[in-house]
Order: sequence, then structure tokens, then C-alpha cells
Amino acid sequence: MNRDRGAVVVASDPFGNTPRRPYLLISDHAHPFSEEQRIALGISTNDYPESLPVAGSFEVGTLNRESFIAPWAVVSLRTEDIDRTVARVTDELVENAVEAMIAYVSD
Repeated sequence: MNRDRGAVVVASDPFGNTPRRPYLLISDHAHPFSEEQRIALGISTNDYPESLPVAGSFEVGTLNRESFIAPWAVVSLRTEDIDRTVARVTDELVENAVEAMIAYVSD
């Protein structure tokens, strides 16, 4: 599996207490430094009211626990911090996650 937009990857957790966590990649090759960094949204096992469930949206692969995208948890991942790609989700889920993220930073 590749590391394009819609990929679910496991990478270093720069803010949390866990050494690794899953992320949804939302940037594409139009992102500056796309070979070095990816914009991603955190994925958690916590189901907050604003979270987006991942279940039912896998095209390839899966996560081993029920998981939810946190559209407010935006991170810029360096490619060397990404361990592996574990899944790919639908374009619809990616678009919904991006729209939710934009709502947190726009008027």
C-alpha cells in the first residue's frame, strides 16, 4: 500500500503518551515538501461526539480496534516517522474528515 491521501499509517505520536498511533493522511502531492511531510489527522479508539467512525470505510486493510478520526487533531508527519501503511479508506470518509477539520479553522 502507498502513502497517498486516504492511507492509514502508523507513525510516531508527537503529542501523546503512546509511542505509535494510526493517522489518516489527508494531503496530496500538491503539499509543499510532499516527499518529506504529510498532513494527517489523528485516529483514536476514543469515540468523542465530533469523531468520525472508521468502521465500514476500509477499502484495503483494517485496524485491529474500533477507531475514530479526530478531525481537530491535525499533525504534519515527517515521512521518516511513518512506520508503515496499514489500510486505505474511502474518498468519501477522507472528504468528510477534511470538511470537519476545515470547520475548526474557518469562520
